[in-house]
Parts: sequence; C-alpha cells; structure tokens
Amino acid sequence: MAINAKEKFFYSTGAIANGVKTDAFTFFLLFFYSNVIGLTPGLASLAIFIALLVDALTDPLMGVISDRTKHKLGRRHPYFLLGMIPMALSYFMLFSIQVSWDLPQNLLFLWMLTFVLLTRLGMTIFEVPHRSLGSEMSRSYTERTKIFAAREMMGWFGGLFNALLAYTIFFRDTPEFIPGTKNPEPWIFYGMTGATIMCIAVLITYFGTLQYTHNPIQNTHIFNLKTIAKQIGIALKNKSFLTFFFGYLFIAISWSMSSSLQIYMSTYFWEFKSSMLASYLGVYVAATFSAFLLTPYLVNFLEKRTILLLSITLAALIPPIPILLKINGYLPSLGTWDLFVATIPFVFFANLSLSSSSIIRESMLGDISDEVELDSGIGQQGLMYAASSLIGKFNTGIGILIAGLALEAINFPQGSSVEPSSQDIFSLAMVQGPIAGFLMCIPFMIFYTYKIDRHRHGAILAKLDTR
Repeated sequence: MAINAKEKFFYSTGAIANGVKTDAFTFFLLFFYSNVIGLTPGLASLAIFIALLVDALTDPLMGVISDRTKHKLGRRHPYFLLGMIPMALSYFMLFSIQVSWDLPQNLLFLWMLTFVLLTRLGMTIFEVPHRSLGSEMSRSYTERTKIFAAREMMGWFGGLFNALLAYTIFFRDTPEFIPGTKNPEPWIFYGMTGATIMCIAVLITYFGTLQYTHNPIQNTHIFNLKTIAKQIGIALKNKSFLTFFFGYLFIAISWSMSSSLQIYMSTYFWEFKSSMLASYLGVYVAATFSAFLLTPYLVNFLEKRTILLLSITLAALIPPIPILLKINGYLPSLGTWDLFVATIPFVFFANLSLSSSSIIRESMLGDISDEVELDSGIGQQGLMYAASSLIGKFNTGIGILIAGLALEAINFPQGSSVEPSSQDIFSLAMVQGPIAGFLMCIPFMIFYTYKIDRHRHGAILAKLDTR
C-alpha cells in the first residue's frame, strides 16, 4: 500500500526531535562541557558511558512494552506525549548551566550525568514507538524505504536547522569570541530553543498520525521479566538482526567519533569562522535531499545490501582525503573562503553516503522484523526499532565517549582560555580523519554477510499472509 505525501510528512516530522538532540549531543555537547564549562573530557566521557549502560536496559524494555500495549490510542501513540516532557525539559537543563556558578568537577559531572540520562530516557519513550510506527505503515520492500527516507530527511533537517540557528544566531563571531561557540552566554538560549522545537515536532507527528492508532497486537502477554527476556532472546537468535545490530554499532562508533571531534577540527585545524560553518549547512541540506531522492530510486534496481556497502565505502574513503591534502600542502590557506570552497565536494559526498546509509538501514530493519515475526509468530517491531534507537544513541554516546578519551590520550587542552599546540592539532586530525575512516572496514565486513533481498522478503510476506 502506497502512503501519500501528507501522511509521510506528518509521520517523519517526529524525527526532527531526535535530529535536534543528535546534532546537539554529537557536535556541541562535549565542546560545551569541556571547552566552555571546564569539565574534563574524561569525566564527560564517563557521564556518557553511564548513560549508555542505562540505555542498554531501557531501550529494549521500551520496545517490548510498546509492542504489548493495549490502549484506545494504539500501542505507539500513548508514549509520544509521555516522552516529550522529560525529553525537552532535561535537554534545556543540560545547556542551562553557567560558568559563573563556578562549580567543582564533581558537581559539573553530576549535572551533566543527570540531564543526559533524563534527556535520553524521554527520547527513548518517544523514539522507539515512533520508529516502530513507520515500519507498520507499510510492509512493502520499496515503500518502506520511501517512508524511512522521508523520516531520515526530516531528522537531518531538524539537526541542520538546529545547527543553522547555532551558527547564525546564538554563536555568531564577536571580537572577544572567534568562533562564537567559545562564548558562554548564548548556550542557555540555544538549549531553550532546541527544547521548544522538540515539543512542536512531537505534537505535529502525534496529531498528524492518529489514523494509525488502530494497529492491534496479536496476543495478550503479562508483563514480567521472564516475558521480556524471552522476547529479547527471540530477536537475538535471528542472524539478520545480529548482523544489523553489530554492523550498525560499528558504523556508529566510526561516524560518531568523527562527528564529535568535528567542532574541534573546524575550530583548531581548519580555523573556520562561524559564518563559514553556517555556510556548510547548505551543503548538508543538498546532500540529505539528494539521498532522499536517490536512495528510494536505487532500491528499484539494486538490493539494499549493495547500496549500504557502497555507502559505507564512500563514507570511509572520502572524509580523510581533505585532511591529508591539507597536511601535505595541496589546499588553500587556513581559515579562508578558498579553503572552505575546496572542502565542499568532500563534505557533500560524505554526507550523501551517510544519509543513504541511514535510510537503507531503517528500511532493512523493517524487513528483519518481518522475518522475526515469521520465525517466532510474534510481531516485535518495537523491539527491533528499540535496537535501532539504542544504537542511534550509541551514535552520539560512544562518539562523545571515544572522542573524550581520545582528547585525554593526546592531552588536548581544555577550557576556552587555552590554545592547543601544532602537535595537539595534528594528533586530533589523525584521529578524526584516517583512524575513523579505517574503522568503517568493520561494518563493511559485517553487512557483507546480510542475506535478506527482495526475493527473500517477498517469500516472508507470502508466508505471513497465509497464517
């Protein structure tokens, strides 16, 4: 069944909330706490690690709960509004801390840990059912890709819009602060605006998708730990799901480590001003929109695995190239518009590859959930997309964790008043470029073993329809 553009818009708008959070956590959070507030990268990394441990429990639990919920609004919608309040309020509190409070390291750590945990918990309550709803809107091999292409585009749009506001309004360059991200004053307003955007996105997707509240559950299950463990065990026995989980996990490790260090690279390696960073957003928009158009088209001719492997290859090879070119003197002077223009093609194709990879993975997970349902007799879309939500948080969490540990390992200076040495900057470039690219070899090898193609999926649906 084809889903019309209006329905896709209302559904995919919900992804803006996660896009805002992901952009903030990936690109700004570590920099804010380490180079503005003054928390050591090691403690910031520890806060993220603890939050990941909690996510490892709450995401699968939320998936099972959502799958087994019986409510007049269906099994997904009741959690949209329930997750919105803690998600938005805690996000605001996370960026409301002030340098003038002069808190010791232990209190800075507790503040960051508390509100990272609550932001992620609220996002779990909303995001897991929302992802699952997209899989239930259609079971078509190609239509499902279009739905998640729309979702992915809106998620990227949310993140890019958040970054646009950051660089053009909140963190504009001033004589005292170049780039403006070093300025401690605007961060509270940045957090307030992001929280507001999150609430608006959730409300739009809630009211715009109420026609999909009728999805029933096949069987009634009693909620207990034994039942939850059984459902998780069923998923863990599926080879396609394990391939997806570990493949996506290693993509997250590589990409998020690189992304978490990007603001450091832009500030200290490339020496770009905020106006230049804002101009990059147009490149990101073009790349994301291109992926939105190109990926569903390619699915008509190529298998999802083929598209994903190609995307991973390009995402691994392209980002290190401009870094190596600059180190060897083949690019224009630092901090110039000529240098900015020279990096545009690399930024475009790297982000095109990453966006296409995200679209395909979400579509593949819907196919995997059908296979799990065939094997077990139980629909577990919520649990499947809980795994995707969990790794999506790993995407930001592990990125900050590894980035923070890397900054500690190379003794990168912290605090806005300290400037790194040339050796510090070179070490940073090696971690953010070649090492992150090399790590992409791991998910390529994992996803190479993925078996579900359009013929296998068609056979799965045919067997499900005969039940």
